[in-house]
Amino acid sequence: MSINPTHLSPDVEQALLSRPVKDLPQVIPAQMRRVNNLISRRVNYYSRLNGVEDVTAMHGWILAYLYNCRDREVFQRDIERAFSITRSTVTNILQLMEKKGYIRRMSVPQDARLKRLVLTDAGALAHQQIMLSLRQTDQYISGLLTEEENAELLRLLNKLRAGLE
Repeated sequence: MSINPTHLSPDVEQALLSRPVKDLPQVIPAQMRRVNNLISRRVNYYSRLNGVEDVTAMHGWILAYLYNCRDREVFQRDIERAFSITRSTVTNILQLMEKKGYIRRMSVPQDARLKRLVLTDAGALAHQQIMLSLRQTDQYISGLLTEEENAELLRLLNKLRAGLE
């Protein structure tokens, strides 16, 4: 008998739907997703405390990218490639970041169509505050486990990442 994973029997479906939320299946992807959501909430909590509540996760990653690439010219296509996101998505993100004052788009003398992305002082400060929030979150999470558990968790996560890449 084969099982079609997209169609559950009525008994199985009813059993899953009637479970309390905390009694959901203990499958690795679901648990990792839940933990990721809780970690994101913790990062957002510390970010609000550090005065950067209007920065999304993607804004934070782009700010970090620009901060780490301050010594070279960065263009929209670099962001598209680095984060594997579409041109229209990057355009919308960059427009919002520019509106918030985190970046400026500056013309390049050799090609007026190209706009170099420049991190503003406000963007650099937001980056520093986001990094502080990430360190605070890491300290909090690390404190929930022993040193050995932290080392084992990192080893297992790296093994999963390597196998999934």
